[in-house]
Amino acid sequence: MPNKKRILFAIMGWGLGHATRCIPIIRSLMKENHVILASNGISATLLKQEFISLKCIDYPDYAIKYPRNKMMLLPLIALQLPSIILKLIKEHLQTQKVINDENIDLIISDSRYGVYSTGVPTYFIIHQLHFQLSGIFKSIEFLGEWFNIFMFRRYEEVIIPDVKSDQNLTGDLTHLGKISNHPKLHYLGVFCSVSEMNIKEDIDYLFSVSGPEIQRTLFEEIILDQINNIPGKKVVVLGKPGDKQAYGAFRNTKIYNHVNREKQNELLNRAKFIVCRSGYTTVMELIALKKPALMIPTPGQTEQEYLASYYGQTGLFYTANQNGLDLLAELNKIQNSARPRINHIPINDIKAFRHLLSS
Repeated sequence: MPNKKRILFAIMGWGLGHATRCIPIIRSLMKENHVILASNGISATLLKQEFISLKCIDYPDYAIKYPRNKMMLLPLIALQLPSIILKLIKEHLQTQKVINDENIDLIISDSRYGVYSTGVPTYFIIHQLHFQLSGIFKSIEFLGEWFNIFMFRRYEEVIIPDVKSDQNLTGDLTHLGKISNHPKLHYLGVFCSVSEMNIKEDIDYLFSVSGPEIQRTLFEEIILDQINNIPGKKVVVLGKPGDKQAYGAFRNTKIYNHVNREKQNELLNRAKFIVCRSGYTTVMELIALKKPALMIPTPGQTEQEYLASYYGQTGLFYTANQNGLDLLAELNKIQNSARPRINHIPINDIKAFRHLLSS
């Protein structure tokens, strides 16, 4: 178990999910170690708010642009690949400098591929061994698997926040092909910064808006445009840390630009039903709290689209598409919502995580 080590904990800055799932791990490690955080964007903003006493280094923003039309996503990303590769190189060089300046003993990287060192043990957290592609690009999905296998040589161990069983949360993302049996993989269960509370469920619908721009804003506009059509008591969390914008009056609706994790935990516990993205961190939180949800994947974000399809097939969650979304019609379809039925997944098994770091 790590003790009095200087740990660099680097976290992907796309949305808030990677940061929020690492919060319980960071809290545990910082009790006996010196933890230095690294991230960018709204993830860095969140981490600085949650861990005021910890140094947080700004790392490169991969700055991937997302189109309005999801059909243009993969071509647009392909055009951005040279820039992304340069950012990864910059990230790796910055990591070497941080290691030297801060005397780092151990590295934990949540999905930041450029954060590793040959001289410092590096542990990698990931929930996607297969990068989901669509259309004509489906035939080259194997290249993502090859990339991961190549990069895994840089890490001591690879941590998957899921379970290795037929009833799992990631489906083909981490359970398909030879890579799912890679000797460095460790399936440690769900990690999230929420927990069950003994509290009354007095919110009929909690709407959680998240994801990369421009799609986050488009999702916000859809919800706010239709929110008055939805009956009952409603709360909307827009996922915009640091934003001070005020919103007009909506019937029986409370709107937050952002809430801290304590407030988010309270709202999730109070909610009878959640409307949200199908991001994997959100999935882990809903499983931990045994909450039903309607999931709307970010258009063009193939991982979320796959997860929504997977959950639709398994019946774990309800799903709908953002394009042409009629919230009232979708919610009216849902009668006597079933709670998530997967109960065998460890929640925040920090002991297993820390044991892996010391092995």
